[in-house]
Amino acid sequence: MGVRNVDIYILAGFLGSGKSTLLTRLLQAEKENGRRVGVLMNELGEISIDSSIVPPGTPLLELLNGCICCTINAELSQQVNWLLEEHELDAIYIEATGAAHPIEVIDACSHPILANKVKIMAVITHVDVMWWKDGKMSLKVKKLLNEQVKFADILVLNKTDQLEADELSFLMKDMKTINSQAKMIPTTFSQVAPDILYERHDKSRRIDQMSFPDSSHGAHVHHDLHLHTFQYPLKAALDRIHFSNWLKAIPGHLYRAKGFVTFTETPGLFLFNYSYGEPIFERVHTRSFDPVLIFIGDGLDHQEMENDLLNLQAEPDFYNKER
Repeated sequence: MGVRNVDIYILAGFLGSGKSTLLTRLLQAEKENGRRVGVLMNELGEISIDSSIVPPGTPLLELLNGCICCTINAELSQQVNWLLEEHELDAIYIEATGAAHPIEVIDACSHPILANKVKIMAVITHVDVMWWKDGKMSLKVKKLLNEQVKFADILVLNKTDQLEADELSFLMKDMKTINSQAKMIPTTFSQVAPDILYERHDKSRRIDQMSFPDSSHGAHVHHDLHLHTFQYPLKAALDRIHFSNWLKAIPGHLYRAKGFVTFTETPGLFLFNYSYGEPIFERVHTRSFDPVLIFIGDGLDHQEMENDLLNLQAEPDFYNKER
């Protein structure tokens, strides 16, 4: 009696949509409001990259090498419970891998061990509007994107500066046919007003009242979407321009790439993110990480990529071809 539930915020959205940038902004807003928060991050690879954006001192747990919806649903419940038992928190942010279905995360947060301990405040789905506009994806990936929109309380529509006004209007109407109740926030660089965190999205989320995706048609990482991760430790520096050109020409569907890299022309370590054809490099100032690359995609030739990366390290100018 009298115990206040800890707020749960679920960040959904496909690979490379910008969830980690959004999480950074939301955590800053929580800090400014004096709230104590914990973070739980799920990544497909064996090494966490996105966790580098979490401020030092923030309680953090990572679920690696699996998708919540496929392999580690039960573990998520246990990890949330551990955060509750070990830390006095006002909120927990769960950043799901881009291949996760929001229902599965909601399900994990509704486990009996969490009864009367947490309240799911909102599912915040981050949408890359260029992905949505162009639709250059498999039907199963498209279905997953629709599901992530369908179960959102808040839709953060990112990169809207790349659309004309009529294109954005059409896109928003399209999403409203899937989810007419969600609050839509058009933005760039994941900039949102922090007050969205404290609005009450009064949905009593009862799992038995929700329509779960049919397991025979669901979008799971390895079996249906055919998404696979390829992890590659770097032993030497790369040429930034040639590396960027190589990324844009990789055969297959490269949905997401990230990691830590060093460059021949600039000293220091850089955080690397790649989605929708554009690499972004940010200097890492405060922490030390081993250089590594992680790729997530469909139809990628891992052996050929490994050979190319070996060549890029041995001869940084070996690849100098525009796509």
